Amino acid sequence: MDEHGYAPAVRVLENVQNLVSHGLDEFRSPEDIRPLLGPRSAICWDTLNGFWNDVAEWRLHNGVPMESSAPILAVENEELRLLLWTSNRTLPTGEKLGIADVVRYEKAVGASLPEFGHLAAALGVAGKSSS
Repeated sequence: MDEHGYAPAVRVLENVQNLVSHGLDEFRSPEDIRPLLGPRSAICWDTLNGFWNDVAEWRLHNGVPMESSAPILAVENEELRLLLWTSNRTLPTGEKLGIADVVRYEKAVGASLPEFGHLAAALGVAGKSSS
């Protein structure tokens, strides 16, 4: 993956993470998927998880109550379900975070998902530790 492939790869991994976060029988668990990833994809996977965890912590610390993910999981329309399941993430508590939460977090904190430079730096550190 090079700098030009980073953004699309992150979007795909984020969609996969969101889908598998819902704990549905149709999909593998996040724990099943992570070991299947190559080094670069694994770093992106972990970065995405860290970012969404930061969003969840920020939301909880600001006293904004979260909603259950049950309503989005019950949607029967396939097109709407695809949009909802890939743009929302179910937390271990059964509550959901969505793209709107990410946008609020980015505006409030000024932090967004790390760019390609983060991947290059992480790969550099990983390469040094494995030599």
